[in-house]
Amino acid sequence: MQETGSGDGGREEEELPELKDIRVRGRSVRTWVIGAGALVLAVSAAFGGLKKAADETPQVDAGTAIDAGRYEVTIQRVVTVADLKPLFTPDDGGALIAVVTKLKVTDDLGTAPSSDLIRLVGVPGIEDTAAPLGTTNLRDATMNPVLTPGFAEDVAYVWKLPKATELPKSIELTVRGYEHQEQSLLDHHEKWLPGEVAAESTVTVKDNTK
Repeated sequence: MQETGSGDGGREEEELPELKDIRVRGRSVRTWVIGAGALVLAVSAAFGGLKKAADETPQVDAGTAIDAGRYEVTIQRVVTVADLKPLFTPDDGGALIAVVTKLKVTDDLGTAPSSDLIRLVGVPGIEDTAAPLGTTNLRDATMNPVLTPGFAEDVAYVWKLPKATELPKSIELTVRGYEHQEQSLLDHHEKWLPGEVAAESTVTVKDNTK
């Protein structure tokens, strides 16, 4: 048996084949890799891209708790009513629409429900950016009540529907999220700032005008 030396006269080590030269089932590994990458991109494109799911606003059903930062919000129901005297009164020939929520403050300070928490989307006669007339709790009909931290209240957000507006059968709405800002060195207080929309919901409207 012939020995091989370790010097220049010895046999050179075999070079590993390049990736492009390796073949599996008659096709190069490079071809398989490119094909797999194209398949991933195609599937991703079919579902709107790799980041679409993360970027979309969550769609939630009524009865689902929504983490809105400063609040935990649960949309309970949406109703139309002829009036809510003496708190809220529609224009002549109009009606009121109310979004009833289960609302809980997650902060350690009590606060009234934020007027920009909920917005109606695509409701005839109401601008998408329109703030509600106000809020009231269902427990004692207090207007714009101060909520106790950690204690959930049934709170209604109320808007006017103009005269001759067809009452909606269902509506879309958004729930705003809030971001906590740490204590300021200048004014020594903490605050919550409006952030992105935390969730969207489509809710059937119950007609209580009759």
